[in-house]
Amino acid sequence: MNFKKAATIATAVGALAAVSVPAFALENEFHGMYRLRAMMSNYENAAGGALLDDASTLTVFEQRARLQYTAKANADLKLVTQFEIDSSWGDAAYSNGRGTGGAMGADTVNLETKHVYLDYNCPLTGANFKVGIQAQSDAYKGVLFNDDLAGIFAAKKFGAVTATAGFARLEDAGNASPVGKKTNDLFLLDAKFAVSKDLSVGGSYYLVRTDILQAKASDMHMVGVNAAAKFGIVNADAFVAYQGGKELYSATRRDVSAFAAQVGAKVNLDKAGTVRADVLYLSGDDGAGSTTNAWQTMDSGVTSSAALTSASNNYYGSKMMLLVRNVYNMDSDKALVYNLSNLTLLTAGYDAKISDKLGASVNLGYAMLNEKGALSSSSIGTELNAQVDYKMFDNLTASLQAAYVFVGDGAVNGTGKGADDPYLTALMLNYTF
Repeated sequence: MNFKKAATIATAVGALAAVSVPAFALENEFHGMYRLRAMMSNYENAAGGALLDDASTLTVFEQRARLQYTAKANADLKLVTQFEIDSSWGDAAYSNGRGTGGAMGADTVNLETKHVYLDYNCPLTGANFKVGIQAQSDAYKGVLFNDDLAGIFAAKKFGAVTATAGFARLEDAGNASPVGKKTNDLFLLDAKFAVSKDLSVGGSYYLVRTDILQAKASDMHMVGVNAAAKFGIVNADAFVAYQGGKELYSATRRDVSAFAAQVGAKVNLDKAGTVRADVLYLSGDDGAGSTTNAWQTMDSGVTSSAALTSASNNYYGSKMMLLVRNVYNMDSDKALVYNLSNLTLLTAGYDAKISDKLGASVNLGYAMLNEKGALSSSSIGTELNAQVDYKMFDNLTASLQAAYVFVGDGAVNGTGKGADDPYLTALMLNYTF
């Protein structure tokens, strides 16, 4: 065989290989973020988030890195993974454990698994499936749950309607019983109807079934409706939800009859900025009778105690920094109202775009108990906060935050009377890629 023939054959084989490779090749995507938050506060690192008398001002430096890798086989199939590394400067070194590794020497095994799931479009049903450990939230701004969980969720469009069905295994107490016997599960059905380009309405049904703290399974049911509309420069949204069945994570298994409602609006003033206002109501229990009216929220640590100690719910849209959970908090995640229940929250704010690189936000919020019980007051407190953002590069933003709460006598744990007003100042760097 002469050289010319060999070159021709090699070229043909190479061309065939080039044609066949894309069917098997993966498209690799890498994304992530890094956040550093340096804080001075008399509250953020207080024991258990309790209000204190003569509280000391503490300095805390905490950081978080998230690394996301997506293996994309084609337009209809991909594997999404995300990992997280948290630490506070000076916390520990040469150890194994989440949220550590910031002390001198570092060298800590602290890589956390955040997401691992398949995202694919089913060729049989036409629905989009997400199967595995993923981020999910209720359709009610997170007042029931907004967290990472393991499950299977399917969504499909039927004309103007988008329907979602899902199941998640929130917890399996296999260490105390056979695996799969004592569990905490979520089932959901959700639908959203686009009435027009400016109006959408939705409805949901959620079922939380748990038998971890009870001798037999008990169910908590939630139904709700929500809507969002645009009227010229005004964007408005609202929801109403009701809970029935048995209370969550309690050995007493009382009947539940609880309500939640919200209404909010944003006014886009173009170059003058955006004005926001919002009202949230979550019912509370008066302590009388065998039925509780306390709004039920999801929790990520229910086996250790009947008390909710690790919230999986939030209301980040309020833009509060101390009254309720702050979206920027990391391991120092604390709030005067940590688990959302027995609460009326009124907030208002203004967002300004000063230039292409500079922006600012000012927010005012008031929180009160709906049922004060034996407390002398229902007032939790009034928060005033502000944030200034400067875009240093396309992917890097520096922010300055400040928040102060005029604490009320009805503050969480009844410690508001005589306690210092909480405050927070923070300098933050956010990098995304």
